[in-house]
Amino acid sequence: MNTSFLKNKKLVVLMGGWSAEREISLKSGVAIHNSLARMNVESQLLDLTSEIDFQKILDFDIAFIALHGRGGEDGQVQSYLSDKGIIYTGSDSVSCEIAMNKIETKKIWRNLSLPTPDFVEIKNAGLPNVETTPHLSSENDITALDRTFVVKPAREGSSFGITIVRPGMGDLEQAIEKAAAYDKNVIVEAFVEGNEITIPIVGDKVLTPIIIKTKNIFYDYEAKYLSDQTEYQELVVSMQDMNLIKDFSWHAFSSLGCSGWGRVDAIQDLDGNLQLIEVNTVPGMTETSLVPKSAEMQGLSFDELILKILFLACE
Repeated sequence: MNTSFLKNKKLVVLMGGWSAEREISLKSGVAIHNSLARMNVESQLLDLTSEIDFQKILDFDIAFIALHGRGGEDGQVQSYLSDKGIIYTGSDSVSCEIAMNKIETKKIWRNLSLPTPDFVEIKNAGLPNVETTPHLSSENDITALDRTFVVKPAREGSSFGITIVRPGMGDLEQAIEKAAAYDKNVIVEAFVEGNEITIPIVGDKVLTPIIIKTKNIFYDYEAKYLSDQTEYQELVVSMQDMNLIKDFSWHAFSSLGCSGWGRVDAIQDLDGNLQLIEVNTVPGMTETSLVPKSAEMQGLSFDELILKILFLACE
């Protein structure tokens, strides 16, 4: 593999952070660092624990961002790196900030008529000045008792703070309280029955979509990082349906201004239609992570994937 574009460049892998996803970020960072070492590319691991640590990056030319969640995926570190003229992987600060906010993401998609489940936006959840705004395709109340819905913090990852509330099972107020512990802005989203799928994007290429099969209620933290029973399968559909899924995914990604690499998460409903859920601008890069699995299905090794992401950053 040609690593000449990194010659005489000081490379740092940013990991850790102070979000709820810190432990996953540490694993991603080590995996990326080990990959670079296998390719004889020198890099330094940097565990960031607060914004104060950003100044430690100043000695480097290129940063591979492996910070998940707040601080690393919400535009903070990207804004700092841009200001300092340091090359970094992935999307710019504005795109990251938008993608991190599930509410703003879904508003953009709805304005562009991209398919995404109905939802109710709750601002200042649990506070006296709470505001509730429905974003519905019809007059049906998403929180009606005969509906199943998903309650989640607007700006959090790895399924932290998420609750599925079914008719007669679960308490809406408790679910909102749980989500609000992570973010005072909460989203109540219509639950879509179907297959959870993820569609990685690297450069201008949409990679193989993956179906996620879990014995859990949904693809939660345990299913993502701890379970050995979660199954990952290549999505098999007609060429026409595949092109449609990839087209929707690309537009979902690019409509937020995202670039470099990332991952679109969606649900394929029981009729085979795609419902867009969210975009991850700094996906996990652990041994069980989805982007490396999809890349491998297309014949791209983990090391080649890391090098490709860095190359895109340096273009």
